[in-house]
Formats: sequence, structure tokens, C-alpha cells
Amino acid sequence: MKICILGNTGNMIGLAYSWFVKTVYEGFILLGHEVIGIDWKSNSLEHIEEILFSYEPDIIFTHLTFHGQKPIERVFELFDSLRSVFGTIIIHTLQDARHIPRYSGNLNNFFDLALVGQIENIDNLKRLWKIPVYFWPYSSLTRDRIAPINKSLSFIDPVFTGSVTAHTDRSSYIRKLNHTMKIMSFITKSSGDLRNRTPELSSSASCILGLCTGYDIGGYIDVRPFQYLGCGAFMISRKFKWQDRIIPDDIYVPFYDYKDPMIIKNLFDEWRTKDKEPIRKKAFEFIQRYHSSKVRMQNTLNIIEGKQDTVKALIEEN
Repeated sequence: MKICILGNTGNMIGLAYSWFVKTVYEGFILLGHEVIGIDWKSNSLEHIEEILFSYEPDIIFTHLTFHGQKPIERVFELFDSLRSVFGTIIIHTLQDARHIPRYSGNLNNFFDLALVGQIENIDNLKRLWKIPVYFWPYSSLTRDRIAPINKSLSFIDPVFTGSVTAHTDRSSYIRKLNHTMKIMSFITKSSGDLRNRTPELSSSASCILGLCTGYDIGGYIDVRPFQYLGCGAFMISRKFKWQDRIIPDDIYVPFYDYKDPMIIKNLFDEWRTKDKEPIRKKAFEFIQRYHSSKVRMQNTLNIIEGKQDTVKALIEEN
């Protein structure tokens, strides 16, 4: 099967900006499919059309479609043509923590289905878009074992990766936390970005902090729990709304609000001398079983082919 990722693919080699791109690419390759990426930002719509009509994809995963970078009417014409000429399945993906989507109109003539990273607003999105909509959270890298410990990443202090300024409430909490205890921060897209060393960092760091955003939308979980728990990290993480339907509380250490930075210090001190290997192993095994890139992409094919939706089954089971 020929699959295309149409989105933020420009840095797939090196510092992969998009975890969505990284895991979709990895999962389908592991399943034996052919995958290409077309960068939405750096290519003209004419060039994108030329590539797609030459490639004749079976499935296109779209990403950034409604960010205003291309005339949407022309994008719709392109998707309609691909569906008509090649029978291409066009999939809209929405991983943002949003109650209201960037586009609220009927997508029935241009998309076959949508995959969204939340549960709470699925019925409303179905009503707006008039296409099938499925819950599709982030996934982890696919690994058969926890990586060996790397001494250069064996940080004793808790580690935060991401932007320290991107979200007001989280930024304020990080500032307070820095006055309370020492944390190691590695900033996204900086020279210290460690995303491409996720497996080693997960196994080696004493603790990864999950300082989330978007925690008020049921079923929305940002990338970090999947990214790090799926590689065997020990995490202290703010709990997302309805997270226990997807990721159980016993594979990480949850906290519930940003009111008091002492919460993390106390939790970290409590776990400082405990044997973390059992919880690391349990996290790794659970996420790999239910949420690895290979598992997630197989579930996507199941949805397309009308077979069992294993993510839905997991939620119903919990």
C-alpha cells in the first residue's frame, strides 16, 4: 500500500518537528507499507499536486490543512480529484487541544474520515464535518526493549522537554518550580533538543516531568506520556481529563493541578530512593502493547477496513 503524509514533514531527517509525522512514518514502514512525506509549508500547491498524481497514493494523512497556508478551495479540489481518479482515502487529522476546530464546515466531499486526538468533542465534530470521526491519540515509538542506560543522559534531577514559554499556565508553573527545586530543561528546536534521543533519555533519566497543556478536554493527551512511557521512562505527570480511560494511573505518578510547585518536589523526594524499575517496565509493556506506532497504524487500517477499532475497545474495557 502507498501512503502519503501531507504536512510538516520537512525535518523528518534530523530533528523531527512533528511526533505525528515520525510515528505515522515509523508505524506503516514496520507494517511493510511504502510511505512518503510531502512538506506542506515549503512546497507550492502545484508541486504537491504533481507529486501526488505521480505517486498515486492509496491513503493520504493530512496535517496543517486548515492552517491558512494554502487556498482551501483549491485544496478541496485536489482532494476531490484524487478520490475520483485513484480512489485515494483522504484522512484529516486533528491533534490540537481544541473544542472548536479550525474548519467547521461540511468535509464530506473531500475527506473520507477524520482521526482526532480527543474524545469529548467527537460527536460535535461528526455533526460539523459530516464524515466518520475516530479517536486517535498520539503513539509511542515501537521498541522491543528498553534502551540501555546512557551515562551522558543519566540526570539525577527531573527532566522537562519542550517549550518553557509556549503556554501561560505551564510557563508560570515552570518558573515557580525552578525556584523550588532543580530541573533540567531541554528546549524544543534548540541545540539541546533531545527528541531524537527519546529512548536513551527515557531509560537513563531519573524522572521525566509531564507538564501538560490541554488538560480540560476529555481524552486529549499530549505527546509526552506516549513518547516517554512508551520507552520505559519514570514519569511524574499532570493528569489529563479522562486519561485513565487510555493510560492507567499505575504506570506513572500523577498530579492534578498547577497550584503548588511543592507537589512535584514532594513526589520526586518520595520516589527518590524507591526502585523505579517495576513501574518503568510496566509502563513500557503497557504502552507498547496498546499505543506503539505499529499498533496505532494497524488500528488505523482496521478502521479503514471496517474491522475492530482497538482503541475504542480499550476505552470501553476501562
